Amino acid sequence: MNVLLACAAGMSTSLLVANMRKFAAPGDTIEAVSFSEVADRLDEFDVVLLGPQIRFRLAEVQQLAGAQGKPAGVIDMRVYGTMDGASALAQATSLLAA
Repeated sequence: MNVLLACAAGMSTSLLVANMRKFAAPGDTIEAVSFSEVADRLDEFDVVLLGPQIRFRLAEVQQLAGAQGKPAGVIDMRVYGTMDGASALAQATSLLAA
């Protein structure tokens, strides 16, 4: 599974990426980028998760990702605030399974 996380600048989500990688399967790719890079990097990933601070961009990302048959969602604020990598990874998995 290849998961793309995006936030305003890509910095705060990079902390969550490190925690998600602890629970990821071998071969999984998890990366963080700034919102401005999402459209350019979408082809490389299966699912997109947005940081809560840019939740207002969800419809835009869902349209871009949906055109490629890929799901997108917003990371739960509590998960993001506690940098809960296991729960964030579970959210990405659940989006893919839906």
